[in-house]
Amino acid sequence: MLPPVLAPCHAARVGFEPSPTNGAQEAPNSKAGGKHETREVSGLVLGVEANRITLQAKDGRTLTLTTFEDYSDRVTIGAEVRATYYPQDSGDSVLKSLDFPAASSFVPVGNIQSHVHRVALMPSSQVPDADGLFESMREYLHTNFGWYVAPQYLADEVRKGAGHGGSTLDAMDPASGKFDLSKYLGESQGIVPQVASGTRSDAVLEVNVSQVEAPVNRMVASWDGVEEPVSGAAARTLAKFTLFSHKGEVPAATVELKLWDATGKLLWRNRRGLAVLEVLEGKSNHLRQRPLPEFLMNTQAVQAWMAATFKSMGAGPTPGAQAGP
Repeated sequence: MLPPVLAPCHAARVGFEPSPTNGAQEAPNSKAGGKHETREVSGLVLGVEANRITLQAKDGRTLTLTTFEDYSDRVTIGAEVRATYYPQDSGDSVLKSLDFPAASSFVPVGNIQSHVHRVALMPSSQVPDADGLFESMREYLHTNFGWYVAPQYLADEVRKGAGHGGSTLDAMDPASGKFDLSKYLGESQGIVPQVASGTRSDAVLEVNVSQVEAPVNRMVASWDGVEEPVSGAAARTLAKFTLFSHKGEVPAATVELKLWDATGKLLWRNRRGLAVLEVLEGKSNHLRQRPLPEFLMNTQAVQAWMAATFKSMGAGPTPGAQAGP
């Protein structure tokens, strides 16, 4: 049970300067004392979600903290931070306060439109046949934001020439199986300026499609901010009245996006579920594979997904605005 002092925190203090040790040292806070004792840890941000933040210590440890505030639009991956938190006997520890430098913040959403006019896509996918998604995304950005989107063959040639033909998110250490943050940052921030320069773009949109396992309850899969049924309406109605919840998991596609400026500074990021990759066959209990192109054929669903995904980037120009090469 969480200690009673855990009210929603309001202590994200901008302007923290990392300690000279530059480590992820962790020490108890003697001021707290007793069962409400807090601890502090300094490290690099590995992931940011609406209700949790994940830090990587210098010794390789990973610490996930439950948060009462959404830091996803204020702190970037790779930022050095100092967190004060309440350790928990079970489950994730709970964040009390977070100190982070001003440089770790994103460009304000309202300013992205003034920063970006020409963009190049840097796509990769673990899920087969995702090219239709990338093409729809290029059309959406051009039509709704008025951005000139560089020809994909040109961006691909630049990446190939730089020796980065694969996913820039492929930063797993094959020996240890751990995520290598320094490798991730080095590859992403290193290739972005080359792609921007080679395509004459002022921003690069990195798009990575991955396969995850989506929990299913009463015939509806929920993951990464979306819900999608895995069966027809009749089966879902029946599931609502049954004594059992029909729980399980199905494979699903998730899209992670990062918008970088031409120097490799992160401007905006988002992660959103795209589509389930297995659905029930008719009225049976048999799951069949659902290729991604089957979802992409639903133009209305794809456009709705685009609007929800890019909404946090701010309103674009009037649809139909043109941006020349």
